[in-house]
Amino acid sequence: MQHMSWMTPDVTVLRSVVLKGIPILLGDDSSEFYKTCSDTERDEALECITVGVLTVVSEDSPHEGQSSVDLQPISTAIILEGIIVMDHIKNLPQAVCLLFGLTYALHLDNPKCMANTLNFIQTVMLGLVKKNFPPKLLTLKNSLLG
Repeated sequence: MQHMSWMTPDVTVLRSVVLKGIPILLGDDSSEFYKTCSDTERDEALECITVGVLTVVSEDSPHEGQSSVDLQPISTAIILEGIIVMDHIKNLPQAVCLLFGLTYALHLDNPKCMANTLNFIQTVMLGLVKKNFPPKLLTLKNSLLG
């Protein structure tokens, strides 16, 4: 198992931590978007996700639930309409990027539970949408860039 080292951080781990931390800062509920389950609980976990990312870990792997950063998943999948549309994605950051692509290509709305987070990623981090920022997003943007 990999451990996060602050001396030489793994960029994928840092990106995963940021992606899981932004909803906390913006008051979103990521529990319906980021799901982690063991390989034996996969079907049950699918029932709980409309749109999101499912990380499947080994039954033997210690994990702390949806808020954990899973460094060695069995698979990472994108869920749309409760169905796996892409599976065996390399890591969480890549899955989130691919989910954005699918959302644009299929003209889907962002899930309401992650509206602030996904808007922040689109507008600030990716620069995809030029518009006035809601106060929450503007505050976080100014904190990060200031």
